[in-house]
Amino acid sequence: MGILAKLETRQYAAARVTRLTGDWLPANQDINTIVRDSAKTIKARTRQLVRDFPYFNRAINNLVNYTVGNAITFQSRVKDANGDFDKKAITQIEDAIKWAYEELDVSGKLHGHELERLAKRQDVESGELLFVKTVLKDANRYIPYCIQAYEADWLTSSYAKPAQGNVVDQGVEYEPNTGKIIAYHFAVPSGFGETNIKSYTKTQRIPAEYVIHNFQTLRPGQLRGVSPFTTAILVAHDLGDYIDANMDTAKMASKYLAIVESGDIGGFQKLRTSTVDDKKIESIENAIIEYLRPGEKINFAQHNMPGASFDPTVKFFLRMVAVSTDTTYELLTGDYEGVSFANLKGIRSDYGVMLKPHQQRHIKHVSQPIRQDCIQWAVMSGKINLPGYNKNPRHYYQGVYTHPGMESTDLLRDGKAAIELIQAGLMSPQEIVASRGRDFEDVLDEISEAKKLMEAAGVPFEKLFSIPTGMQNNPAALGATTKGDNPHTTSLRSMGVIPKTGG
Repeated sequence: MGILAKLETRQYAAARVTRLTGDWLPANQDINTIVRDSAKTIKARTRQLVRDFPYFNRAINNLVNYTVGNAITFQSRVKDANGDFDKKAITQIEDAIKWAYEELDVSGKLHGHELERLAKRQDVESGELLFVKTVLKDANRYIPYCIQAYEADWLTSSYAKPAQGNVVDQGVEYEPNTGKIIAYHFAVPSGFGETNIKSYTKTQRIPAEYVIHNFQTLRPGQLRGVSPFTTAILVAHDLGDYIDANMDTAKMASKYLAIVESGDIGGFQKLRTSTVDDKKIESIENAIIEYLRPGEKINFAQHNMPGASFDPTVKFFLRMVAVSTDTTYELLTGDYEGVSFANLKGIRSDYGVMLKPHQQRHIKHVSQPIRQDCIQWAVMSGKINLPGYNKNPRHYYQGVYTHPGMESTDLLRDGKAAIELIQAGLMSPQEIVASRGRDFEDVLDEISEAKKLMEAAGVPFEKLFSIPTGMQNNPAALGATTKGDNPHTTSLRSMGVIPKTGG
């Protein structure tokens, strides 16, 4: 056996160089080199597709809406020395955060929850999010602490001056031995579209403790992020070209009614000229009789574009885009054709699993640090009194972050299942309510208020619990169907609208 043959036997089959794979030799570089060489082009292409390609914009909106939604809520869970909830501290903390979020944006334009939506959008579109913590000395503010959103494009290594022993790469200053981030260097720290040449020769160094910078880490030592939509860019571009080509072909085809074949085009047109407007050669009701000379023929154009393969091809491309953008085909396109309640439940369940890493990363790197800063500044400013905070601040950071829930596709079935899980001790009411994006205390307050209103109006509160909730009354019921019935017929039959068959 030759040397080459021996080497091949020690390789994975995927690493062998054959006639078909001889030109497939991708560069194997470190992650920062790859990001450094590709990030600008990827950002530009992603942003262009978001502007011009509806499905890309929809994919981003899906991730933003299901990760942050209207708001990621915080419910304080501080306990006193007896292990009971410290209601006084909880009320102070939650009120302080709500007030601080009202004026969190340094520009005064966005609410704190809107800033979080912007952060997630930048994370998906640009591949990374950047917030800088700053202070506004204004006596009318609740606390001086506020946030300024930065473009990731402002990070630069040009003219950057790192501290001794540190290295700057792509605007990020770090310790080469540990990889710890020390500072960030921005070319246009003020933003607002500066174009003066002087702004490109100056950088501002901001210590890392004042910067919120996050991205999806793909490999160890990664300093900057890339859009998670990177794998979908080429597919989306090809799909856009395919749709445009078919649309252009269809538009051109629709402009032609008929094509005349004649050996004398001039004579054909001359015989049809008339000095009388709208004079027809001969007509029968709404039809026209046309007389042709020998050799002349009129062929009516066949408008068959787009062809039968257009819709399946577009769906195939869109499934690839959905897979590449961490969403589902149904949510990406709004196409629920042929989807049953059972299938939809499975689709939503799978999507919920895909969303969990997005939600947790956003909470840990954006929602949690900002709220903890708000608590700290409220204490430092004397707005709230939390005994022992300086000795153990983490005690007052305890709480639950609730991400936006997902609407049920079958409330009756899911509700009954939730009740059984609670009765079996396998799930708490708080967990059920949180899965819908609600705060359990808010729900209890609303129920208490509803009870008072109903009693004041003379309506027994117990009436709410006497509404029939049997499975047979559920229009979405899919089980126990009569043979040959569809789900809708079965529901109507069970409710007595359609007579039962047999027996």
